[in-house]
Amino acid sequence: MDFPFLYGAQYYRDPTPERRYWAEDLRLMAVSGFNAVKFWAQWRWAHREPERLQFDELDVLMDLAAEQGLGVTINVIFDVAPTWLYERYPDALMVKADGSPIFPYACACRQIGGCPGPCFNHAAAREARRTFLEALVSRYAHHPAMQMWDVWNEPEQVGTMYRMPKPETLTCYCPLCHARFVTWLQARYRTLEGLNAVWGRCYTRWDDVELPQSPQTFTDMVDWRLFMLDTLAEEARWRIALTKAIDAQHPVYLHPACSTLSGFNPVTGIDDFLMAEGCDCFGGTTGGVPFSTVQCLSSAQGRVCYNVESHLRAGSTNMYPRHLTVREFTDNFVPQIGLGIRGFLHWQFRAETLGLEAPGWGLLDVDGSQGDTFRGAVEFWQRVAPAAERLAALQPEQAEAAIVRSTPNEILHWCMHQDFSELRESLAGYTTLLYDKNVRFQFLDDRQVTMGVPGHIKLLIVPALYGMTAPVANALATWVRQGGTLWCEAHTGGYNLTSGRHETTLPGLGLAEAFGLREVQATAVNHLGISQPEALTNALPADVLTAMRRYHADVGGPTISLQVGGVPLYGRGRYTEMHGEDMEALAALPGHAPCIVRKQIGRGCVYYLGIHAGSMCKDGGNPGLDRLLEIAMSSASIPATAERWSGVPDGVRIDRLVTPQGDALTLFNRLSSSVDLELETAMPLSGLFTAQWHCRDSALCIHLEPGQAELCVPQAWLDAWRVTELTTQPAAQTAAGSAASILR
Repeated sequence: MDFPFLYGAQYYRDPTPERRYWAEDLRLMAVSGFNAVKFWAQWRWAHREPERLQFDELDVLMDLAAEQGLGVTINVIFDVAPTWLYERYPDALMVKADGSPIFPYACACRQIGGCPGPCFNHAAAREARRTFLEALVSRYAHHPAMQMWDVWNEPEQVGTMYRMPKPETLTCYCPLCHARFVTWLQARYRTLEGLNAVWGRCYTRWDDVELPQSPQTFTDMVDWRLFMLDTLAEEARWRIALTKAIDAQHPVYLHPACSTLSGFNPVTGIDDFLMAEGCDCFGGTTGGVPFSTVQCLSSAQGRVCYNVESHLRAGSTNMYPRHLTVREFTDNFVPQIGLGIRGFLHWQFRAETLGLEAPGWGLLDVDGSQGDTFRGAVEFWQRVAPAAERLAALQPEQAEAAIVRSTPNEILHWCMHQDFSELRESLAGYTTLLYDKNVRFQFLDDRQVTMGVPGHIKLLIVPALYGMTAPVANALATWVRQGGTLWCEAHTGGYNLTSGRHETTLPGLGLAEAFGLREVQATAVNHLGISQPEALTNALPADVLTAMRRYHADVGGPTISLQVGGVPLYGRGRYTEMHGEDMEALAALPGHAPCIVRKQIGRGCVYYLGIHAGSMCKDGGNPGLDRLLEIAMSSASIPATAERWSGVPDGVRIDRLVTPQGDALTLFNRLSSSVDLELETAMPLSGLFTAQWHCRDSALCIHLEPGQAELCVPQAWLDAWRVTELTTQPAAQTAAGSAASILR
């Protein structure tokens, strides 16, 4: 299959843009050098009557795209169900935890209504979706403009209205889901006695099993949400399989809004890793580096990965979009290329005209004119296009470190806090630290850890991993003994998701015995009285909240400061001291046992932080954690920035892109001050965007302003491209000529 470097835009989402713009807009894309465009195929719009499907608009658009030589991705949109479906199958409505059905609604991003679609476990509704998908794929599989299939746009369970999880609005509590959940439990626990033991129940029949309502009971709610994630993954698999069965020629994928726990989440959304199964390539709605891009690439699990929904020009009726230049596109896209993204589709070509999203998003200005943003987007591609064919074959350097993202643990955190903020900040903090230190890293999920941490991973960070299963604990212990360096935080494995019980010895699930380390004097930082108090969270159980306010008026704040090598290290929320033989103390409160320790385990090493420190990394505000990570990197034989690139400081990210035709570099200055770099390279490189660079002998000398990015490619690539352009027929002279003039 062909996986080119994509550059283009989403164009049509029924009913906009209006037909009068289509021919000229697609021509403009083509003469601007774009090679890709995306059209939506919405179930409600094209299947208005049970026995009649109409694709009139899509027929015209596909033909126009073919005339202009644009490759089309058709994005299948099922979360806009037709009205007739509910007339025929009223029991297909999703049901919330409070017992009320979710009637079809329209929203800003689904203006035609029908959101969020029917229950995923309703067989007749599923068959109706299959009928639509079969007709759609059969119609366009052999169309000359067809390039790729995107079978699910930003998958989630219930749409925008109920995206942020609340116990009373979770879905789906219909009888069909209830029955399927019981079947799922039977496969998971085998016997009713097994279920009762883990859930702490006394059911005498499987028919007695109730759907979980309260997050405060933990294990049943975690199971319930895992079941829903499996349900959506099953939906994805049949969509992918059916599309491939009809069209074996064109790549099939889906694209999540990559979960950073700030909107899309595993309680009401999906498991990104599960959804990649069966995809030929992968896509995502990614907002930049590092968090969402690393999540997208990690979920892809080695597949070619695209940013198929770039939101750089977000806007709304309440906040008109900003005007962008080539600098903004460069500084956002080039670092993503450095991590492995192989193309971009802008959301969207024309500004929206319907509802609250109007007049945002368009590359064209609101009035349809070719303003700064459009010119910037075109110039970005004109500069990259000469290297695009070779960049399509890029391979980022292999990861040396990984951060564990455990879906059951993330669900448990929601059960504990009713939000994800603490865990999100911790994941984002460690992600930023590794990125700014030029560490090559990825995310791993529970399944990957259980199957065996990849051999190229030397350092594994498990932030706030309170909930853990026995297979994960066993895999971590084995990996450390075999030579891995593990970084843990307070109360690792505090809740045993296999037994459904809190552990009495921490770290839990046998890790205390495996590591010869034990938590002692564990408490909340608030009880230490060493920082200013903050408002007590309403996420606490009501009786605990009342008792805290009544009897602990002197409670302190949730933050703590320790010293690592004379540098302050900040933590939040949790605190424990450590006990064990042959451990090395790295930090402690005055007069207390060690809080942060290091210990050799077999051929490996464990760094155990008796606090949660990752969430305290905003704006470089945790220098002690920075120092401690450098120590752990050294233990794991991961070089520091200065060891990789002489004279380069932390905060200047450099990624090497390995291709069969030579290596390219991306550079990104994340510092608040400009930098001048001199980099040793194997062959002469040319910067595509900055004017302030030159080659001296075997060195690339370059100046970068704060926030500036650059893509440097072998000069031989550009020379070869110029020769090719001179010898080919002038099929696209306008775009090629513009690129050549820019690169002179």
